[in-house]
Amino acid sequence: MAKQSLPSEVGPQGGQRQAAFLHSVAHELSTPLTPLVGYLKILQSGKLGALNEQQHKVIEAMTHSAAHLSLIIDNLVDLADLEAGRTELRLGELQPAKLLAEGLEDARVAGRSKRLTVEVIGGEGLVVRGDEVKLRQAVANLLDNAVRYSRHGGVVLGEIVDLGDRWEVAVYDQGPGLDAGDLAHLSAPFSHAAVAYPQRRPGAGLGLPVARRIAEAHGGELRAESPPQNQPRTIHHFAGTRVSLILPKAGPLTAAPALPTA
Repeated sequence: MAKQSLPSEVGPQGGQRQAAFLHSVAHELSTPLTPLVGYLKILQSGKLGALNEQQHKVIEAMTHSAAHLSLIIDNLVDLADLEAGRTELRLGELQPAKLLAEGLEDARVAGRSKRLTVEVIGGEGLVVRGDEVKLRQAVANLLDNAVRYSRHGGVVLGEIVDLGDRWEVAVYDQGPGLDAGDLAHLSAPFSHAAVAYPQRRPGAGLGLPVARRIAEAHGGELRAESPPQNQPRTIHHFAGTRVSLILPKAGPLTAAPALPTA
């Protein structure tokens, strides 16, 4: 599959037009999605009557699909804002292990059709500083990418590593892996890896580019290895891809400029 990407330099005026367009698209998409998510939560709560097991599974699958669409919408908006340096980080203390565990719950639902095993290790007791909402989005993008590339019956692993003054969240998969050319374009917007996996439908090509830009806004970086040079502390072997975010524990040294209010 040929790689496609938008030019990285669009100029100040072009960047503003692109950001305005993506914000408009996101608004039009999120308007009907918001009440849909609300109604699904009401159904899940049982306020309209108890659900049997089959109904619960259907509602859960619909909720996951709505959450995935919300992630795509957030990625569209954040790609424009992050590339223009116009995003605002709302910094506070957070627990990486909790952040990853929450993301893995969504990954478990997404991986059921492939019978994936989803696990997490490390990060107990670690507290860092960052924008919890943005970092949750970045981690969700890493996990979505791993689930998308995983083969049926495989394992997806999330790992938190303490690196001293920095910390790392890494996601491993047992998919077909990527070649050097794919890795070089992995964080380019709207690009897709040319893996020999014809039944896999490509995503929007926004997840890892947005995750990279969120990491950079925090003073960190995104790294990818295929196959992983070092295996995690687990019984599973990963010959696919390891994608990770390496971030400073204290958050960015300088705050990113805020979005304009007008």
